[in-house]
Parts: sequence; structure tokens; C-alpha cells
Amino acid sequence: RPTQRLRLLCGRSPIEAALPFTAVGLSRQVLDGALQQQAVRCGVPLLRGQRVALGARATTHGSPRDGPFELHLGDGRAITTRTLLLATGKTDLAPLVRPLRHTPEPLVGWQLHLRLAPGQAQALAGCVEVLLFDGGYAGLLPVEGDRANLCLLARRTPARAGLQALLQSLRQESRHFAERLQGATGTGAVPQSIYRVPYGHLHPAGAAEPPGLWRLGDQAAVIPSYTGDGMAIALHSAALAAEVLLQGGSAAHYHRRLRQDIGTQLRLAQGLYRLGQGPFGRGALLALLRRWPALLGFIATLTRVPTGALRW
Repeated sequence: RPTQRLRLLCGRSPIEAALPFTAVGLSRQVLDGALQQQAVRCGVPLLRGQRVALGARATTHGSPRDGPFELHLGDGRAITTRTLLLATGKTDLAPLVRPLRHTPEPLVGWQLHLRLAPGQAQALAGCVEVLLFDGGYAGLLPVEGDRANLCLLARRTPARAGLQALLQSLRQESRHFAERLQGATGTGAVPQSIYRVPYGHLHPAGAAEPPGLWRLGDQAAVIPSYTGDGMAIALHSAALAAEVLLQGGSAAHYHRRLRQDIGTQLRLAQGLYRLGQGPFGRGALLALLRRWPALLGFIATLTRVPTGALRW
């Protein structure tokens, strides 16, 4: 669904501004399905429902880091490869755990799809809404069909230990949010959740890792979700990896290129995330945005993959 406006919810009244570009509300189910279908059309063997474990690597050149990767599948088969493009998202494949610089915060993330009441769906059309609150935020935007995507992130506390408790807390905190969810129903899909998200992670190009390991998407970089650019970063990393690989480049070269392309936007997004976590910083930021709402669009541009760097 096309999205042209951003509405920031916090305090007495929303702050709204036009986006300097047309964004797209699209679910992972639809995007992932389209990518899988395209891969199959290109002749890629697609294995579904397989649990994968990493076995010991061969030592053909005298060092475990020089040998191929051995991937053991749940059905007993094994795949051996010297090039592994790792796209497992925020979940690590042991022992290839991401080298994080900082311990992830105790943050709980939730994602679910809703069908809003007709009046509320009409009010949300063409807009993404972001609710800021102490210790987290919530984002709501229309996606394909008649659904809206709701993402929430909060510090784990007894009062917000579960999804329903968190939703109830936010309804009490924001009248606008409560109205938007009035009459909303589920779609039958199970809500997704994650814990200890390593926001700000950017894979170091010089990490001591196997030379055939290429990290894609959240394995390479984790941008705060409120920016809405995580899917774009994942697509960009995949296209860039394919480009470098086909040109005969190395994984280290790919990781350096990716850092150059997205490092600035990721650091800015992380700084804004930190600023908005506390009441003082959030208050200062909101005061500035209330005075100059157009800054919302400017910030949205700065937290996107630069147009000149896009490969897809």
C-alpha cells in the first residue's frame, strides 16, 4: 500500500508531515513469497521446512577456517559449500554468531496483523503512525489487502511482560492509539515476537571469520525498526553481495562496501533511537519537530539507504 505521510504520536497532539518519497507498506509474507517464486523461476532448488545445523569444516588447507562449510539438514542430507550467504535474520546459526560490540538491550519486540474498523482504516490510509512512549515505540501502517501491520518494541517490565498487557498500557497512554485499535480484529495469524534485539549492529569488515561467509540483512546490520528501512537494507545487502560475488570479489570487500553504503544512516537512526528513549531527549526532539514538522521528512530521507547506493 502506498504511504505518503508520517504521523508521530506523543503528547497532546500528533505531529504530521509529508514524506519526501512514496513508501510502500508490504508484509514479509508477500515479499518473501515473491522472492522465493522468482528464485524457483531462475532454477534455484528451494528446500522448505528444513532445520539446518553447521557441522565441522574440512581442513584441506591446514586450517579449519580454510575448509568448506558443512550444512546438515533435518532429513539427514548434507550440503558442502565454500560460499555461505547467511540470511537468518536476527537468529544466529551457531557457531557463526554475530560479533556484537555491545550486549543487546532487554527489549521485547512484537509484530502482528490487524483488520481495523472501516473508519479507522480510512483514517490510516496513506500514512504510517509511530507512537513514542517511555522505553519503546509502536508503529502502525496499512499493508496489502485490508490489513494493517502493527509493530511494538518495549523494555521488558512486569507491567508490559506480554502482548496484551503492552497493548492495554499503550491504550491508556495514548487516546489516539486507543481510538485506532477500537473495533480492530485479528487476521488469524500468530503474532511474532523477538527478545534482545541488537539495534545498531553493523558487521565489522575486518572480523576474524571464514573467508567464504557473507552476512546479509540483519546478520550484517540491524537498524531501529521505527525507520521502516530494515527490509530495504536486506534487499540492498543481497543485491550487493550478488554483485560482488559475480565480479569475483571477496566477502571482506562486500562487507566494506555495505558499511560504506549504510553506515551513516544506521548511526543516525541509532542516535535518534537513543535520544527518544528518555523523557528529556524525547521532549527536546518533539519540541523541535512541533516547531518544524517538515524535519520529519528530512529525517526520513537521512535514515534510508542512499539512492545512489541502491542495487535493486
